[in-house]
Amino acid sequence: MTDLFLVAWSELFSSPENMIRYGGLTLILVVVFVETGLLIGLVIPGGDSLLLATGLLAGADVLTVPLGVLLASMTAAGVAGDLLGFTIGRRMGKRLYHKQDTWYFKRKHLERAEKFYREKGKSAIVVGKFVPVVRTFNPLLAGVTGMALGRFVLLSFMGTALWICSLVLASYYLGQQFPQLKDYLHYAIPVIILLSILPGFIQYLKERRKSANA
Repeated sequence: MTDLFLVAWSELFSSPENMIRYGGLTLILVVVFVETGLLIGLVIPGGDSLLLATGLLAGADVLTVPLGVLLASMTAAGVAGDLLGFTIGRRMGKRLYHKQDTWYFKRKHLERAEKFYREKGKSAIVVGKFVPVVRTFNPLLAGVTGMALGRFVLLSFMGTALWICSLVLASYYLGQQFPQLKDYLHYAIPVIILLSILPGFIQYLKERRKSANA
């Protein structure tokens, strides 16, 4: 029985496509929530690829949830996750910087997010939604640095709504125009992930080149 459960669990979380097909809206909301609410979001497949896959399958009528309900509920889950991350960051304070590496927490990820947060200022909460890893750590850093709760909620809502609506709507209308794409989603997911991390990789190369020339 335990083996069957583990196999089913492994299959469910093997890809964003399977999470949507078998878990439906409930699992989508849980994944959106934990990505920023809990650091285990770093080890659960999701992010940009989950949003794009969700929109595509909704547009192709595989996921039968009204578009308005889908966008509103996913945005609410994202803001709720941010609030939890913000609360954890506020309670941990500077202890966050002394936390040892674990299977779900890596200091290098924290340092990357902190650098992004310092460079972008308050706008990091909005812009950071489009950057993997940074998206997860930003609420924690906002809590640690003492950002006002009201300002954080406003920025979180703006960033979450923009991130979710832009990606889900784009793939939703693509799924409506080309419903046959749902049969090739397992090929599209790696491409989606590559496109989502490409800007960050380009920025990394620019910074490395700048450091080398300094």
